[in-house]
Amino acid sequence: MNRRHFIAALAALTLAACSSDPAPPDMFYRLGTPGSVPAIAGGPIKGTIEVPPFRAEGVVNERAILYREGPRALQQYSYHSWSEPPAAMVQQAFLAGLRSAQAFTLVGAPDMRLDRDFELTGNIRQLEHVLAGGAGKATIEIDIVLRRVRDNQVLIAKTYRGEEPASSNDIDATVGAFSKVMDKIVADFVTDLGPLPKTAPAPR
Repeated sequence: MNRRHFIAALAALTLAACSSDPAPPDMFYRLGTPGSVPAIAGGPIKGTIEVPPFRAEGVVNERAILYREGPRALQQYSYHSWSEPPAAMVQQAFLAGLRSAQAFTLVGAPDMRLDRDFELTGNIRQLEHVLAGGAGKATIEIDIVLRRVRDNQVLIAKTYRGEEPASSNDIDATVGAFSKVMDKIVADFVTDLGPLPKTAPAPR
């Protein structure tokens, strides 16, 4: 290739690069402000509950929002991510929901260094946008264990699962659907707390 042809080719490449559309900006989302969770039946459980960050394995705890079109393969949206890892995001949703429901005398996280009476732990199994007809649906599945610390007794061990159709194909609508599912799971957990004894734990 002579010099003239080289310059012409370089100019063509430069023009093509300048005319291509810029990449979309990265967008970050958080779950909406938790809805008002109904107060626990029978009044608060006497004692302090600690809610550490939830567990999540592999890509489930990455910040990129997940979706799937078939029964198995998960994919990540290229420019749409959660504002923080799901393990921390779901922890915050439960802290806010338990406080809203006045479920325990005191609700805190490990960094508050409280003298805990109960511990709530969870493992996020699913947090994904299922594209199955229309705008798809937000799906969340979490294994949750509530343990009384003084005798290590498990009071609740249950898998909570919820789905919510997105109102449109827009990612904002999908995140809104995730928020509704999360609110419902927290409310279901508070309902399951209702039958538990409300008396203060025995001294340790």
